[in-house]
Amino acid sequence: MNHQLVLQFQGDDAATLEKVIELEDQLIEALDGSTAAEVDGHEPGDGVINLVLLAKNAAKVWEKIEPMIEEAASDDLEISAVAFRPLNGEEFTVLWPTDFEGEFEMG
Repeated sequence: MNHQLVLQFQGDDAATLEKVIELEDQLIEALDGSTAAEVDGHEPGDGVINLVLLAKNAAKVWEKIEPMIEEAASDDLEISAVAFRPLNGEEFTVLWPTDFEGEFEMG
């Protein structure tokens, strides 16, 4: 894997965590057997919860999973950003939203 792909959700309360874990389980199932990506886990931050994936090509994986994320977002799960970085890198590149301003941090 070449990239760490991070899906960042607003909120760090129990209800948000439960929804992120549900989405994480869906992604594990959807990516089962894939050589392009794997779910690495979730990590609560300061007011956010990060769902982390490892990917060969983060942009292509995002294209594949975006519909699942949008469906989860319609179920009161607020996604704030999607970003990636090389596994050995520190700086993130934001994939979504396209008009993201500022510097992405894992919270």
